Amino acid sequence: MTFKIPSPTPDPSRIRAAAAALDCPAELLPAAVAAFTGAATPEPGPARDLLRAAFAVVDRVPRHEIGTGDLTIAAQDWPALSVTVPVTPWQAATLVDRFVDLLRPLTVHRLREVAAGLGVEAGALVHRLQNAEDQDSRGEPDVSAGWAGRTLHEALAAGPDWTAALRVWTLAVPELAAEDPANWPLVFEDVLRGAVLEMLAQAADGLLRASRFTPASLEWVADGKGFTAHQPVSASSHGLQARLQPAHPKGPLLPGWDRPVWPADGTSWTPPREAWRWEVGWPLPDGTFQGQAGYCATEPSRALARFAAEQTIAELLPGARGLRQSFTGRLLVPRRQPLTGDDPAMRVVTLRSLLLGASRADPDDAAPTRAQAWQRIAENISLPAPCPPESAAADERTLQQLLHFLAVQAVVLTPPAHRYLSGLDHHAAPLSMDHRHARGLRRAMEPATAQEAEQLEADLGPLPPGTEWTDLLDPALLEAFLDARP
Repeated sequence: MTFKIPSPTPDPSRIRAAAAALDCPAELLPAAVAAFTGAATPEPGPARDLLRAAFAVVDRVPRHEIGTGDLTIAAQDWPALSVTVPVTPWQAATLVDRFVDLLRPLTVHRLREVAAGLGVEAGALVHRLQNAEDQDSRGEPDVSAGWAGRTLHEALAAGPDWTAALRVWTLAVPELAAEDPANWPLVFEDVLRGAVLEMLAQAADGLLRASRFTPASLEWVADGKGFTAHQPVSASSHGLQARLQPAHPKGPLLPGWDRPVWPADGTSWTPPREAWRWEVGWPLPDGTFQGQAGYCATEPSRALARFAAEQTIAELLPGARGLRQSFTGRLLVPRRQPLTGDDPAMRVVTLRSLLLGASRADPDDAAPTRAQAWQRIAENISLPAPCPPESAAADERTLQQLLHFLAVQAVVLTPPAHRYLSGLDHHAAPLSMDHRHARGLRRAMEPATAQEAEQLEADLGPLPPGTEWTDLLDPALLEAFLDARP
């Protein structure tokens, strides 16, 4: 599927915007949105007509009034209001109420026709049957209900035994579905309406997603594992990178749950399933890709995964200069000029932060070199650490090379942190972390001037009465001091 960038001209129609994004005529949106979201292709007739009516309901919804998935969440909980964090917008519940209005006039026979055209799956009905609060039936099932009627009573009698009732409902759904809709128990009709309602909400969410965002236009290249795309970023040597890779789709809880209740060919047709993982990030100097935490997900179609990756890159580009990798702390755009106080990406590191990083280092770790010691501390508090082929990653590098690397990454050490690092970094050869930490701590806790003492207090807070900074060279006293600070 090829995405087109919607026209910048403001157009309140979400239908036209989605049709432009998915590159299809508006009248073919039901099938295009289904392919986009990984849903079964809706059959021509009542199913597609109902989807078009649902799309008309959300056609003029403002672009940022509700978020991705809000309609689906509201439909899953209808008629109750969703309890979510963050709170689901009330507009989502209002729109779902309008979807319910579309379903109310449907006779039970037309409801079955719509459900068949949408490809309602057995698992959706089993799940809703299991969780239905009101498990009444229209009186006693008549003789024509046969085995289905008996399994209905058996499921109702299972009561609190969740697994037993689940197995019974799984067996009951195909039997109930095969009956004349006029003989359906009320609970079955209700859950079927609920399942159709959720499918309408999912399709509408897909339309809103396609029409809300303007993805970046990327060129995807097959790489043997999936697809990769690069987005140049000014002053960055590598830019942003997006990756798509096939993933294992989430399987059904029980066999047969992913099959349509009413297969299109009347046999055992199963809708094709796929899953694609997308992630956005950029590589480390050695070429290893580093994804950004929070900028990855698994989607039910390659089209949706691609769209999500391109949308994410479009959102990141305006703030690319201040973007840091989540775990390494490295900047996407390194600094080439001296740091200024108005640099929004500047990170000031205190002695307290370095002590926290050192405390998290593995005490059983082999004696690290100068370069390895910084890496141990940095990775514990998400500070940048040089890596090959950068010269600052070499064991023979100097403290000034490390400080220059940190300045390039918009990281500044406070004077006490600088003094601690100079002691920690003094010995180039392998040395235990405890010894390095003791060297750094003595250099920081023995202020040579009143100014250095003031800097220590600014970094760590005031000393308890009757205490000297050198008292904190005792590990137990230092730990108690740091823990006591609010």
